[in-house]
Amino acid sequence: MRIGFSGAMTLAAALFATVQPAAAQGGGALTSKIELQKVVPGTGTDRHAELYTFVAPDVVVPGDRVRVTLTFANNSDAPATGLDITNPIPEGLIFNGSDDDTDFSVSVDGGKSFGALASLRVPVENAAPRAAGLPDVTHVRWLWTQPVAPHKSRSVAFFALVK
Repeated sequence: MRIGFSGAMTLAAALFATVQPAAAQGGGALTSKIELQKVVPGTGTDRHAELYTFVAPDVVVPGDRVRVTLTFANNSDAPATGLDITNPIPEGLIFNGSDDDTDFSVSVDGGKSFGALASLRVPVENAAPRAAGLPDVTHVRWLWTQPVAPHKSRSVAFFALVK
């Protein structure tokens, strides 16, 4: 079962609407939430440590880091299996990693193929392909090997920088 957001999300829509329309699959729904990363000065023994919190964005500027959280809710009475959670990187954002690397892959060709970023190459005109980097990522995908139990949800997230 493939679930994804269709259409390009503009930066304004991506950053100021906290929940986007979901793609429903059977008894399931997918929602997204975009939050701005804020630095909280560190305390304790390491006065240079920084902690982060995430808040609803009022204003964003180039270089701000945001977290995009995708949540699949299984509203059915049966386990949801074979889930493919695919999301394009919204226009105006540059992919900046994910802490949720289980069943995770990225695309650098508009969602045509997926793999680990370190294994992907980007074509270069009149030259050999080069290694793909974070700015080349166009889509993220999680192919969940574990089912989502009935009436439960599961979330994953990726980070991005505002262009």
